[in-house]
Amino acid sequence: MSLLIELLQKHWQHDFFREPQEKIIETVLNKKDTFVLLPTGGGKSICFQIPALVMPGVCIVVSPLVALMEDQVNNLNKMNIKATAIIGGTSLEDIDAIIDNCTYGNYKFLYLSPERLKQTWLMERIEKLNVNLIAIDEAHCISQWGNDFRPAYLEIIKLRELLPEIPMIALTASATERVIHDICINLQLREPVVFRKSFYRSNLVYGVYNVENKFTTIERILHKNPLPTIIYARNRKETQSYAQWLNERNFKAIYFHGGLSSFEKKKRLQEWVEEKYPIIVATNAFGMGIDKKNVKNVIHIQIPENLENYYQEAGRAGRDNNKAFASILINKKDLESIKDWQNKNLFDKDFLKLLYRKLNNFLNIAYGEGYNTTYSLQFNQFCTHNKFSYIKAYNALQFLDRQGIIKLVQNNNSKTKLLFTALSGDLLDVVYDDERAENILLFILRNYNGIHEYETDINLEFISDQTEETVEYIEKCIGYWQEEGLCQYVPEDNDISITFNEVWEEDRVLYRTFPFLEQQNNLKIEQYKSMLFYIENEDICKNKILLRYFDEKAEDDCGNCSVCVEKKRKAPGIDFQKYNKLILSNLKNAPQTLSDLSTLIQLGEQETMVCLQLLLEDNAIVINYKNQYLLK
Repeated sequence: MSLLIELLQKHWQHDFFREPQEKIIETVLNKKDTFVLLPTGGGKSICFQIPALVMPGVCIVVSPLVALMEDQVNNLNKMNIKATAIIGGTSLEDIDAIIDNCTYGNYKFLYLSPERLKQTWLMERIEKLNVNLIAIDEAHCISQWGNDFRPAYLEIIKLRELLPEIPMIALTASATERVIHDICINLQLREPVVFRKSFYRSNLVYGVYNVENKFTTIERILHKNPLPTIIYARNRKETQSYAQWLNERNFKAIYFHGGLSSFEKKKRLQEWVEEKYPIIVATNAFGMGIDKKNVKNVIHIQIPENLENYYQEAGRAGRDNNKAFASILINKKDLESIKDWQNKNLFDKDFLKLLYRKLNNFLNIAYGEGYNTTYSLQFNQFCTHNKFSYIKAYNALQFLDRQGIIKLVQNNNSKTKLLFTALSGDLLDVVYDDERAENILLFILRNYNGIHEYETDINLEFISDQTEETVEYIEKCIGYWQEEGLCQYVPEDNDISITFNEVWEEDRVLYRTFPFLEQQNNLKIEQYKSMLFYIENEDICKNKILLRYFDEKAEDDCGNCSVCVEKKRKAPGIDFQKYNKLILSNLKNAPQTLSDLSTLIQLGEQETMVCLQLLLEDNAIVINYKNQYLLK
């Protein structure tokens, strides 16, 4: 048995590598620069983790997301592989200890954000490490043509200059030819060996469906395929309303969005993974690094921003290689609203200058000051005061964050501080004839120890989820108790914190960002037009559109997507009505497989499959775990 297979079995419990993992690993072990483009779920991490285990020394992994770094470090540590990360908020003392561990403690992986590479003293410490490999995760972030371009990623070149003999591997799940070329140039990869796997997923059925009622369509999909599901919604409110609606219809659903605390996010993710709640309704804050194999449905009830995001989100279905479904549900209102997408989402340099000036004025920052200072901001109040569009203003703040002008952090932990000044008995006397208020009170008393002794951070979203009451009603109850002198109640007003990386010098600091802004806007328009084409086109196979976008050609239609099925439905020469009746007649006797039905009705398997897809769409039949079809 080779050492590579031995490591794969020992740590990952797999007996074989997926194509082309082993070739990638051998290339890295031969000290060659490597570029890896594997679609979502393709097993990119193993491509740098296994060679790093084989070679003496530590692998430096540059990654853009704290959550992704923490997830990978936790997974490695669970496998008894020593890994650590330097993330925001790590003290100098802790960083020193981490570097010492990497030097003397047999640590194999050190995860860093690209922003850390700006720190000269840290680079001096890294230079003294025995580095065996540099891995760049989410490498499309270094390309100005990439979906998530981050100027901080350009700092990675310092690692190449600092450690010129160390091989580098760049990995991404989505990149066009233009992006691949840009990555290789910006990272100064030396004659890189490029590996790419087809974006074609034969087991994934793509569909775009124009429906009158999204709720009832989702209900039909879930009855047809009652297995783990991700539903991507537009905003936080939608995640809650859809999850509530599903629970009222006896589906076990939970919601997930960026406003939840870290504790709640981890808890909900775990409950979904363990299938206590097999349906999760989420914003696009959910999914990075998630590798649940048996997801049957990914349903978008909003139009994704671009095909890169959509491909990655849809690709979370069917990683067990069983048939799975990626569906986008749209209606007339969606199609009308996307026409105004550009005005709602994009901003120009004049808006950026205005917002930056208003932000500094709102926070009372004097000219020449502000550097390295952190301020709390009530975002809604800021937008209302300045009559800014919420979407456009937040997009502008995110742009300033990506450009390194500010550091933007959402405060998602506690929203409220509460101290009960009355005894529990007195509190219960107030709510004795109000069952809803009593349930809320009892839940708070049971779950927040010390709430009678000191101001305690409470999470209204958590209380709402557990008591099945709205946040508004909980706030109303607490407000009433405060009026009665039973508690001290301090709502948290500031939902964003901003650290300024530059002094306030009016527009001067923004000048360098304007070329990037113009390029970003052009790219987003181009991407959105491609997304719109995917949504609206009813003639071209959905798989062909996706593959063409990623510079890959497909000669044949997939035969399974919504366009292909509709073409077959309208195709001349087959009397679908006749054969569907024969299928239903045969299924009255017993469940049947595709092969059995094809023989019974004397029709080819491909044509029989079309009939079955039509009957499934009409909710006339279902499929069981044995891949047999039976009457509904």
